[in-house]
Amino acid sequence: MLKHSLSALIASAMFATAAAAASHPNYDPIYITDGQYDAALKQGEHRWRLLPLFDDEVDVTDHSKDCGSHEPIPNGLWYVTQDGNGRPLLLAPSVTALPAGFPEQVALRACGESTDAGPALFVPAVALDWINAHAGAILIDD
Repeated sequence: MLKHSLSALIASAMFATAAAAASHPNYDPIYITDGQYDAALKQGEHRWRLLPLFDDEVDVTDHSKDCGSHEPIPNGLWYVTQDGNGRPLLLAPSVTALPAGFPEQVALRACGESTDAGPALFVPAVALDWINAHAGAILIDD
């Protein structure tokens, strides 16, 4: 009898856990390397991972004070495009959650370069050149 009660207790706990998980689905986007983005940035490490289509990936890390961003760029997928002057720009698609008041566009500039008002992401020149030539989307993460 005790063995049966213990089995029933374990089974009911398993069903309750599964039901709780099912009632709170996770709608966070899932990104696929080599399918949805061409470069990735780990902001906290200042580490860029460039993902060439037919070659090995390349890591670029730079810890200089004039690289990175003055404020964290929200995590998620960002499209690489150009502003009205032909300079590189990141554009947040609707799937990228932005904090209140954060703009949908972030300027991409080489480390040490000046920028207009608004958020900017400063990138090592070698990585920025590659992004301009090859990247359509960048995944930004902590």
